[in-house]
Amino acid sequence: MIDEIRTKFLNVFNKAKEKMGEEISGWNKVFQFEISGLEPFYIEFKGGEANIVQGKAPNALATLSMDLDVLNQILDLQMDPMVAFMRGKMKITGNVMETVHLRKIFQVVREE
Repeated sequence: MIDEIRTKFLNVFNKAKEKMGEEISGWNKVFQFEISGLEPFYIEFKGGEANIVQGKAPNALATLSMDLDVLNQILDLQMDPMVAFMRGKMKITGNVMETVHLRKIFQVVREE
């Protein structure tokens, strides 16, 4: 399952990177994901790349918790992450403001 998530996310990320360019290349951010039914994983942005790693990040800026269905809707661009958060389908702990960067990745791809 993590491989499918990785593939979907990196597909969206690479499209966003084409549009965002320099902005994304300067990111040095880590976001933890807690998805019900899955092992925890985190996404690390560094040097213009994104890496998805299983386990707990020691330095995550924020933790995003949701069920797998919500994550798949976000990755498939069927649901805006902000809508998921506002409807209570996603919980965020830690630095909520930093998660705006994650949302922007999906926003720029959705605007195609």
